[in-house]
Amino acid sequence: MRRKIQQLEFDFRQHGGKRKGAGRKPSNAKPGMPHRQRARKKRGQPLSITVRLADGLPSLRRGGALKLVLAAPSSSSDRHGMRIIHYSVQMNHLHLLVEAVDRTCIVRGMNALLSPLARALNKLWSRRGKVFPERYHDEVISTPTQARNALRYVLQNGKEHGVVSQSSIDLCSSAPVFDGWMESPSIASIPAALVVATVAPASTWLLTTGWRRHGLLDIRELPHTKHAGRPRANLAESRGRVASR
Repeated sequence: MRRKIQQLEFDFRQHGGKRKGAGRKPSNAKPGMPHRQRARKKRGQPLSITVRLADGLPSLRRGGALKLVLAAPSSSSDRHGMRIIHYSVQMNHLHLLVEAVDRTCIVRGMNALLSPLARALNKLWSRRGKVFPERYHDEVISTPTQARNALRYVLQNGKEHGVVSQSSIDLCSSAPVFDGWMESPSIASIPAALVVATVAPASTWLLTTGWRRHGLLDIRELPHTKHAGRPRANLAESRGRVASR
């Protein structure tokens, strides 16, 4: 008699795939940017970019670190098709307003900016390891309102973090060379030996003309202030003051 053959089933252990707790853990205590596909960018659309420093490192606004950070945009303000229009240096992060033809230019330009800067900062701080461990955040600017909000947020960011008084401009940013203030900052408030990174002039309509439709920036505006636009008469008056300078 023939024996009946019984098929055995093997229980293979599964590896990989989507499961709770999987994936590389963030380097910082605060989770970084998720690796989702970035928003599409058209040729005439600027970007607002934020780059965060690794936890536990010294402030970027002090001494040698600030000099290195300001030298970085100066050497890469118009490279690989990416142009740095404005910047703000905070204690543990950088804000940039940039223009570029496409995202390939952004990737190349950001690598040209951050890689040498990270090496220089590590040398200054006598350390090894990642300086900017997480993916940078960017936002595509597509409307005049967004452009004005982005300019205000970058140039006035020091006020959000309490390192700049409400009636002053941030000297660790491109605010001193910004020509869109409702009233020019007083000369007495700007040191004669001020070091400002070399930035490229804006070329997109949104950062040259479009944002001005909603009024020039007031030095006292806070980064997150809701701006509904100024009366046309006042707006025309402020434009007249700027034209007469």
